[in-house]
Amino acid sequence: MTNTAQHPQTSPFADDADDSMQRTPTLPEPPRFGGDDDAATKVQPVGVDAAAPPNQAAQPEAIYRAQSAATPAETELTPEERKLAAERAARREAREQALAAPDVRTAPTAAPVVVTRRSTDQFLGALALFLLRLVVAAIMAVRGLEIVTNLPAAQAKFETTIIPMPQIMSIVAGVGALAVAVALVFGLLTRLAGAGVMLIAGGALAFVLWGPWSVFVPGQSGFVGEFELLLAVVGFLFLCVGGGGFSLDRSFRKSREKDRLLDQSA
Repeated sequence: MTNTAQHPQTSPFADDADDSMQRTPTLPEPPRFGGDDDAATKVQPVGVDAAAPPNQAAQPEAIYRAQSAATPAETELTPEERKLAAERAARREAREQALAAPDVRTAPTAAPVVVTRRSTDQFLGALALFLLRLVVAAIMAVRGLEIVTNLPAAQAKFETTIIPMPQIMSIVAGVGALAVAVALVFGLLTRLAGAGVMLIAGGALAFVLWGPWSVFVPGQSGFVGEFELLLAVVGFLFLCVGGGGFSLDRSFRKSREKDRLLDQSA
């Protein structure tokens, strides 16, 4: 029979009297072969420098092994997490694009503003209307002066018609004819002046010349009031087309168009 040496703290076969002592489990030392020289032949862990201290060399290797062992299980994302990550990436990209400077090459260009010029503002149309304005202004000025300078004769003429208040209406007709003449010369409020010409000439036709009489007179060429009829039509023309390019109305209209274009561009 072989006798085995038993340590009183490590052997399970120790006496019960020693149970009160604290037992610390220890591992037996590995056997050594060949003395101290064999210590250098111990197997070193892979990736650990033998010259480095044990604690400093083993610690990084342990960290790398722990990360590599935990990577397959921890880095696997669920579909919900992938969806949230994709949404965050999309919002980040949109924010970066919004904060980035706009590309000048892809910036939309404003549509060109096309300004059409009226035919009456061109040279020939403006000249024709200017000459017509001068002729009508001269006719209206002569008629107005005849009425204003000879009010009794004008009042007597108005009394033979159905026009009410002949004294007042004769003054209104004379002053109105003079005002229309001045407006036509300068091309100021030409449309309103054309309406005045049309009313004066049309009133003369309706209440003075035509009235109850026949427009045709035996032994006289043409018909009664043809001159006043022409003036009424010319007044209607001014009411429709204005004074043309050679007028103050055109200057005011051009200024308004510039202001409107500036407002649209702004």
